[in-house]
Amino acid sequence: MRLRLPKLLGALSLLLLAACGDDPSDYRGPAPATGPVVTAPAEPPLSTNIMNALTPSWSTRGDADSVTLALVHVGATPPTQVLTLTCARGAVLTVESPLFTPEAGQDQLQIGAGDIRVGLPVVTSPEAGGVTGEGPAFRDLLGEITVGRRISLSYGAQALGPLPPAPNPMTSRFVNRCRSYLEPRAY
Repeated sequence: MRLRLPKLLGALSLLLLAACGDDPSDYRGPAPATGPVVTAPAEPPLSTNIMNALTPSWSTRGDADSVTLALVHVGATPPTQVLTLTCARGAVLTVESPLFTPEAGQDQLQIGAGDIRVGLPVVTSPEAGGVTGEGPAFRDLLGEITVGRRISLSYGAQALGPLPPAPNPMTSRFVNRCRSYLEPRAY
């Protein structure tokens, strides 16, 4: 059987490659990187990320002594609580956001709607999850929420919003009940 020259050269090439084999004695590992050091930016906190693709679902509920307006991001798995506003008898407004990280030394949770911005004293400890502020329900803030102004929160360097407004029937229910706590009816 006669081998032709191209087949002979191919066979010899395979033999040479096989001979080069797996001798690890020459391997020195990957070459060290050269050039400027590049670091990837840290992932922004959820409160920043959530605004990019927020799928809002507002709800309201109440009992004899309070009314709550809540925003949930239903586009997340599981759905993520974003904001809860509760107005209780005595016109006490409680604002909660589990998206904020408590910071030592921060004692004000700012809530704004339209041109109105108020600070509420923080009532959660730095060890707790999320941040809760509590204080009086301000008429001007309630008025801005009623007309559909977007709500924003800030706490230290963290910010959330402006959030999409809640549907009118829900804001009306929340604000009317809260105003009734501000202005008790005479019987």
